[in-house]
Amino acid sequence: MSKLKYLNICAGAMGITAAFIGGTILIKGTNEASVKSFLAGSCLTLGGIGIASASLYQFKVESDIEKILSERRKAMPKACRGCRNFHGIKYQGVMLVCAIHPGGIDGDTCPDFEKFN
Repeated sequence: MSKLKYLNICAGAMGITAAFIGGTILIKGTNEASVKSFLAGSCLTLGGIGIASASLYQFKVESDIEKILSERRKAMPKACRGCRNFHGIKYQGVMLVCAIHPGGIDGDTCPDFEKFN
């Protein structure tokens, strides 16, 4: 897992914690009829929920992107990995590997391989 994913999980956990603390302050402020406690609790609760949901949503998006990229890497022919000519998009169900070898090659090495920089 990348550092960014860990940061999003930590931010989400902090947001949830802030929401719980804000909820406690909010309930206590309502019982004591203190406007300051009520406002502080409301802001902390809403802010915590916002931070938690944004962070956890970002974590989900990154996980989905990583899954898609992993599946795409697995579908890529071994000889094409790292080649700048690789296209790899399906058109009406047929994958165009590259313009030089539209259907791909049979072996493990390509004579037209150009390293992608």
